[in-house]
Amino acid sequence: MSEVIYYGAYGSNLLRERFLVYIKGGVYEGKVYEGCRDKTEPVAMGWMYVPYRLYFAKCSPRWENKGIAFLSCKKETNLEFYSVIRLWKITEEQFYDIQKQEGKSWYNYILELGEKDGVKIKTITGCWTNEIQSPSEKYLKIIKKGLKETTNWDDEKIRTYLMKFL
Repeated sequence: MSEVIYYGAYGSNLLRERFLVYIKGGVYEGKVYEGCRDKTEPVAMGWMYVPYRLYFAKCSPRWENKGIAFLSCKKETNLEFYSVIRLWKITEEQFYDIQKQEGKSWYNYILELGEKDGVKIKTITGCWTNEIQSPSEKYLKIIKKGLKETTNWDDEKIRTYLMKFL
């Protein structure tokens, strides 16, 4: 049996409805996802700040050829630029299945984010700060919905948080 971990979700994976297609499979925004081999639903375990900066890079055909979210590969020293992650309790096997669906060529870097309650926290990102690209409004809307669902912040706090990274 695969070890249980916390997946540190950011970007569009903050939103449960969006993240579930990576687990269960299905269609989201017109793209078909096969889902994980193990379709067990993730358990939301709260959220936290991590010392990595959120940034947008690459040109994703799925999101109007605009940038998508990544976390910096180097630790952030300025608390102001720490990023929100949502903790999803999943198995390590599901984690690697998610990475495969996200696209290993872009999300090719595994960040170890410490532990919570003795459980390892991991996420995937890519080191693309040389390919910065603004995100589409459509993509930002998904992130905003995800931040509201995750943190319960009001719209102004969400806007202020995201503006630091745009």
